[in-house]
Amino acid sequence: MNASQLTSFGLAQPNQPYHLDPFKVMALVYWDYANGLIPRSELSGYCTLNQINGNGFREYLNQSGVTALSITGNWLFTPGAYAPWIINYTEVKEMLGLGSGYEFRLVLTPVMNISVVDFPPNPGPGSFNLVIRVVDSAGGTPISGAEVTIQYFAIDQAGNDLACQYGLVTPCTPAPSNAQLPPASTFTILSTKPLIIEGSEVGYTNGSGYVVFTLPLSYDGDNSYFMIIRVSIGGLGDYYYFQYPAQSTPLLMVGVLPMGTTYNSIVFADPHLFTNCLSGLVKSPSATSLGLRIIAVYKSLYGYVFEGLNFTLNPGRGGSHSYPIPCTLLANTNARDYSACYWNLPSEPMLLIVNVVRNSQGQAGPVPLAQSIIVPYGLYPNYLMNNGPIVFGKSIKYAEVGTATA
Repeated sequence: MNASQLTSFGLAQPNQPYHLDPFKVMALVYWDYANGLIPRSELSGYCTLNQINGNGFREYLNQSGVTALSITGNWLFTPGAYAPWIINYTEVKEMLGLGSGYEFRLVLTPVMNISVVDFPPNPGPGSFNLVIRVVDSAGGTPISGAEVTIQYFAIDQAGNDLACQYGLVTPCTPAPSNAQLPPASTFTILSTKPLIIEGSEVGYTNGSGYVVFTLPLSYDGDNSYFMIIRVSIGGLGDYYYFQYPAQSTPLLMVGVLPMGTTYNSIVFADPHLFTNCLSGLVKSPSATSLGLRIIAVYKSLYGYVFEGLNFTLNPGRGGSHSYPIPCTLLANTNARDYSACYWNLPSEPMLLIVNVVRNSQGQAGPVPLAQSIIVPYGLYPNYLMNNGPIVFGKSIKYAEVGTATA
């Protein structure tokens, strides 16, 4: 893919002029990273091509025009410098008929500030609750009467925290007798070992901007959560992502690279390929996880379809196996190169939840036994911006600024 082949600039979906195309918005996110709009102080790491281990992985990036990688706090990587397929601001100006004396800046920014309050809760009677607050992003005024929808993915490593009242899994945790548990129809059990559930609920903020949800899963120290929170009121809407816990040591690195107008590549890489630029976090291949279980969540017209996938990256063991979707190895002659592979997926928005289990259960230190990584594929590009604004273009100091709302 080459950005010079573009003939027009726009962010709408084909034949839907009032709907943003998430993959086009992702192109703006890549531009932000390539142009240094995300300070390196906010990154978990920054790798030039010659710092990356593994000949096969390095050659793949080089063939894709990638010369550097930025690593986010969620252990996703994006191009950290210009690549031929990243849109060119000067060429976009020409498409829009703007001469050298004009600049423009496009900013996609949240209209509301949405936050999860006092999480994690203390273990005990209140550990089933989730508290969310919504305020105006401009002045911080609480927004009352807003509809709040949460879609959550919760992973319980021990598999014992679902409320016993449902009678669905054992062991379980009894909820307080006065807890207003959501109906079992509001969530789906995707896996039992570990326990993975996906669910959704709707509520409304009170006069102080708060709304309280009761989850079917009790909080425990071995749980992890990813939540998509949508808020709407008076024709305006916004969304927020919440992930817990923060992951200080990665077991897996994942990146999404566009390979054309109809498909993209999702790249899975063992963190030891990044040891030269993640000093102190990953010191050797034995300190990372090589066993993976992937759950792909495909967004479709009728809701969400879940497909479980299993494969293992095996550095030094001669290969990787993936079924039913092959994960193409990025390997050279060196056996240590068998630690990265990629999928080519169509440009259909989906959410990948990667549950990573470490091969060596006896590894000491801060390396976790298991971990969950969220990979937004087309969906929710703000996740890569830490829920901040997405910016494209340049501005001239003291110039008048126009604002458009919809």
